[in-house]
Amino acid sequence: MATNADTPFFARLAPARFSTGTKMLLILTAALLPLGLIALFASVQSAQSKQSRREADARVVAVAEARQIDILLLRAASMIRANLTGPAPDRSVCRTLLARDQAILGQEIKLALFKADGALACATRGFDTAGLPRPEYPGLAATLLPDNQGMRFIVPAAGGMYGIGEVPRTLLHEVLATDSSQGITLMQGERTLTISTIGKVTPMVRRVEVATPAASGQIRLLLTIAASPISAVEVLLVLLPLLMWAAAAAISWVVLDQLLVRPLRQMQGAIAVYQPGDGPLILPRITTPAEEIRSLGEALEATAAQLVARELELEEGLSRQVKLTREVHHRVKNNLQVVASLINLHARGTEGDVAAAYASIQRRVDALAVVHRNHYAELEENRGVALRSIVAELTANLRATAPASAAHMTITLDMIPVFITQDVAVPVAFLITEIVELVMTCDPAGKIALTLTPGDSPDRAILAMEAHGLTEAACAHDTGRVRFERIITGLSRQLRSTLDYDPVRGRYVIALVVTPDPEREAAAAK
Repeated sequence: MATNADTPFFARLAPARFSTGTKMLLILTAALLPLGLIALFASVQSAQSKQSRREADARVVAVAEARQIDILLLRAASMIRANLTGPAPDRSVCRTLLARDQAILGQEIKLALFKADGALACATRGFDTAGLPRPEYPGLAATLLPDNQGMRFIVPAAGGMYGIGEVPRTLLHEVLATDSSQGITLMQGERTLTISTIGKVTPMVRRVEVATPAASGQIRLLLTIAASPISAVEVLLVLLPLLMWAAAAAISWVVLDQLLVRPLRQMQGAIAVYQPGDGPLILPRITTPAEEIRSLGEALEATAAQLVARELELEEGLSRQVKLTREVHHRVKNNLQVVASLINLHARGTEGDVAAAYASIQRRVDALAVVHRNHYAELEENRGVALRSIVAELTANLRATAPASAAHMTITLDMIPVFITQDVAVPVAFLITEIVELVMTCDPAGKIALTLTPGDSPDRAILAMEAHGLTEAACAHDTGRVRFERIITGLSRQLRSTLDYDPVRGRYVIALVVTPDPEREAAAAK
């Protein structure tokens, strides 16, 4: 037995179950893999180096932008603390101070000064100061406003006084002086404030994101920069291993297809359409420099000629075998008829229990003959025995051989068309014979119903036999009931199924292994 050590390396890479093209692809991939990995590693290192430089440049820009926010807040805090030095200013002086501050910081900024008791000293026009919070600690506090409105800062001053200001988003946009290549977002907890967004970029443009603290670490500034697009050299470096692999695979496949696969495919097509009765196998002209393939074609033609000769011999042997099988079945059928005739001759002139015994034996021989006759009729189609035909002929024979007391007994059939094997047909025929004979004894003038319905799967059918003569009360005094139970139990074991009995209704039920009628299944599918 060959081991993995005896198998060539490339054969282990491409197992035999793969096609030739797949094997060639796997071998080329394995051969070019080291070169591809080297080129890929170099391109990844170059890309990572450039990405690190871009992130460093972006971080410098982000720190500068955060410093602009810090400068704006510190200037505003210094002005508010200067305004609240000494006693609280009156309303007119306070408004003058705030107007001066707005002129320096920007007209869009909103400012308000509060006394030590929290009462409003003054506020810029349009600033709604209701519900504004008081300072929680002595330092400057900055918070983001909801709904992308802007930023609020609280500045404690001397004597418990404090000031509050709100910087709208538009003013922050002017202070940070962003362009379409930069996107700035301020974040504080779950709140965000989008100052600017980068414009529409192509898939080849890279995005660089860096974050830095602002407002003494109370707010984080996220800067997104659209870096320069990927250059053609970078794309080439990344795709170079794939291009090398694709070129080598394409060249190798063309050579392989023209010199090996195509001639083999021509031979395969000729062999696929060839029929043994068409005469000798003639392959198309093989145009390939491979001498081995031409030799293979000649060997196939010689082998096909041998197979044609062998098939003719097998057909003759099969024909002889079919004739022998028919002869055997014919002789078995004749022998059963002879046995039945002998039993009938011996039964003449007998009376009483002897005549009943002969009749019982003859009914069982007739049951076996019916099964064999139907099996012989279905032999050509090789699909089994038609159960409904067997039961119909069998019940007709049972009525014909019934004793005089049971001459008016009725047997009804309601059966679906199915086929069974001879191994199933024989015990079924004997089972029906035993049950019908019991009804003839226990209820000679009664009626027995035989039904066959579909089972829980296509290969199962349910055979039910019901009669008043099968009830426990009707056959309570029958001396042969114990023997009858033993016989039908043995027959159910031959059928590899369980025979269920309902003593009240007088009903026997058993599941049979069947072969459904193909025509009936096709009609049901439509």
